[in-house]
Amino acid sequence: MTTELTAAAIAVLQGNDCGAYTLPTASAPAAAQRNWESCLAALGFAGFDEARAWTEIETLLAGQQPDGMVPHILAHDGRTVAPALTHPPLATCAIRQLFERFGVQRSRPRLQVLAPKLLDWHRWFAAARDPEGTGLAAIVDPRESGLDDSPIGDAARPPFRIAEIGFNAILQRANRDLRFLLDMIDDRAGVAEVDRMIARTRAALEACWDKTGGLYHSRDAATGQAVGQPGIGGFLPLYADPMLAARHPQLTAGLERWLDQAAVAVPSAEPGRPGFDPRRPWRGAVSLAHNWLLHDGLRRAGRQDLTNRIRRDSMAVVKRSGFREYFDPITGEGLGGTGASGTAAAVLLFAEIGD
Repeated sequence: MTTELTAAAIAVLQGNDCGAYTLPTASAPAAAQRNWESCLAALGFAGFDEARAWTEIETLLAGQQPDGMVPHILAHDGRTVAPALTHPPLATCAIRQLFERFGVQRSRPRLQVLAPKLLDWHRWFAAARDPEGTGLAAIVDPRESGLDDSPIGDAARPPFRIAEIGFNAILQRANRDLRFLLDMIDDRAGVAEVDRMIARTRAALEACWDKTGGLYHSRDAATGQAVGQPGIGGFLPLYADPMLAARHPQLTAGLERWLDQAAVAVPSAEPGRPGFDPRRPWRGAVSLAHNWLLHDGLRRAGRQDLTNRIRRDSMAVVKRSGFREYFDPITGEGLGGTGASGTAAAVLLFAEIGD
């Protein structure tokens, strides 16, 4: 990783580094650790600073609440920031990547401490957000999805309680990764418990498949009815299970249709549909974090044509427009905050993969 772009990405992460946690952007409040971006930052650090990568995740999980929930924002100045809100457990997926990258001998002692914390968090999702055992966890605020300006809540009935599809896809991938991690520390009871979570969510996600639209849909947790316009979250079940690319060819065909209408992969909403806005996050604008998640699923599904497009577009748009939070999928213009840690981390991850 010696290119000018990867060197710049490292500089962004180092510039946002507060010692034990990373700011999401260069202009973010100095005491704010945002769950989602923190996990991405850990993966970025992993390419050049192993200890710092682990510290990022350890700091995040040190903020775990007594009931097992990990907040979506940790305020390291003593303030309380919406402690009832969380994010999808991307930390579980990040820890598996760190474990596999650095090996059993170096990683297992950390895993002995972190894996039980992760299991408690996953138990919290089941108990607090899916008490009926449907297999889908509800979010109670759009911010919990990680897609703060998402249209998912536009058609939702109060009280807000939505089984957001992208959130649950990440949760299912995290369930699978947690099973692997528990197996690595020989927690047989934990493995059996997570197996039951995986089975429930597998069936529940499949029930969200819309054959006519060729996409997975979010659900109202109370009624089970589909809600919201199709968005990038509808493709994220590929991140949980790459076999879906073969089972539902309409899914990747739909993604190809979206890409045919965009200059930069991947728009967060379908171009041309009512409400599409290329300059608004999650209503059209590109996020490299979600590009990475889709790339991961498509790579494991063997769709090199699509992964090459996503990787090349991601690297090119950052080279052109800088380390912004979002990008216009039509013009490539950078949007949102500058010095975005998640974007820098994605660049470093993509840089390790050849076409």
